[in-house]
Amino acid sequence: GWGKPGWWGPASSSSGKSGKSGSSTSGWSSSGKSGKSKGSKSKGSKAKSAKGKGGHWGWSDSSSDGWKPSSSSWSSSSGKSGKSGSSSSGGGWYGKNDDDWSGGHSSNNKPSKPEDDDWFGGWEGGHSSSSKPQPVSAPTHPTGWKDDGWDADEYYKADISGIRQECNAMIEASERELLPKFLRMVFHDCVGSACDGCINLDNIDNRGLLEPIEGIYPLVKKYGGKLSRADIWAICAIEAASMAVPGDGHHFPLHFIGRKNCADADDMGIGGEDHAMCGNDLTNHEMLQFFKDNFGMHDPREVVVIMGVHSASTANRDNSGFGNIGLEDGWVENAEEYILSNKYFKTMKNFVWELQKVENTYPVPNRHQWYFDPIDNGPIMTNSDMSLLYNFEGYIQADKHGDEGLVMCLTHPDAEFEIEGVDGEDIPLCPLAESTKEFVDMYADDNDLFIKDFGPAMNKILNWGYHTYD
Repeated sequence: GWGKPGWWGPASSSSGKSGKSGSSTSGWSSSGKSGKSKGSKSKGSKAKSAKGKGGHWGWSDSSSDGWKPSSSSWSSSSGKSGKSGSSSSGGGWYGKNDDDWSGGHSSNNKPSKPEDDDWFGGWEGGHSSSSKPQPVSAPTHPTGWKDDGWDADEYYKADISGIRQECNAMIEASERELLPKFLRMVFHDCVGSACDGCINLDNIDNRGLLEPIEGIYPLVKKYGGKLSRADIWAICAIEAASMAVPGDGHHFPLHFIGRKNCADADDMGIGGEDHAMCGNDLTNHEMLQFFKDNFGMHDPREVVVIMGVHSASTANRDNSGFGNIGLEDGWVENAEEYILSNKYFKTMKNFVWELQKVENTYPVPNRHQWYFDPIDNGPIMTNSDMSLLYNFEGYIQADKHGDEGLVMCLTHPDAEFEIEGVDGEDIPLCPLAESTKEFVDMYADDNDLFIKDFGPAMNKILNWGYHTYD
């Protein structure tokens, strides 16, 4: 029997008004909104009715050979759902497409589709013939991993293309300011057990993410019929990353479809579990452990390459506590161009970085950040960024006010140490981070290699919780 339109389910028989049949005594129908047919009423015996959502109508003739898929099996009636005429041939129909026929008769000819698109047919019990249609599983659509991506898939391509185009237009209309915000949104979404289309805005590290969540919500409503909110967020992030690569037509493919939305957020995706984000004062070991625990990244190279997304990002002092007041400074010079490149690694390597204390307004905590151009208020780095090049193990502590992130070593012999209340004499050089420094050097020397490696690393994050890598 039918559990709801389009699905076979167990028949729960009981008497009811819907599903009156013609001359057949073995017909079956379920009560529900679907199953209407147009025409005049015809007399007949009441058939059994099933409880459940949706409806369908089905019957068989009184002869011994069961279902007869032919156009004569459909006779019209009006009124309550499932009323039939007195045709002596059996048949069944569901769905709105010709491919939706699920009959089980030996004949290959399906009955003509009723004119009323609300019609759903089915069959249950009461017939002696062994040729009754077999239950079929619910219509399903492909999900999972695709090596060549889902963009060309016949079922999804129109929606994926539409989402990409509309996200692209939104980013351009914002003068590209939404580009890093969409990227940040999905990275924060995926922290935890899986990418689930939910952001808990009570977490201080998620400040500033309301704008991209609200911005993409019209797309969630428009394309939510086939794709989850989490999938739509991922597609928009993939498009943002593609737009960040200089030149025309760069395309990061979407390799996975089938993410699930969390159950405890609103329709926009605000809510869900409060996950601890990647800290700003992590040592090299702690950085690698975070990406291993949260994204399944066991290779230090993957961690290094994904951190390169900061080349296309800016730091808003009011949200993160980093950067400079009133300015959208980032991790590289001209960060407001939002270009994904190896400048992040070149900047980290090639400048003399010094530590400074940044005092913020509650609830944003005070920070310690690295800078190299205090006069022009240029690029900054967090301790977690710099830990890809330097090993701060044993050198990070809280300052005298209890503010975290004070690093008691220098990253360059020419650097000065000017932290209030701390004697800058005899401050040692920071040791190098041997596990990741080689990859910082490698990507600093080869932008093409960085772009090539970035796509798989980003997809690994966006597929977190769903796809297992060998």
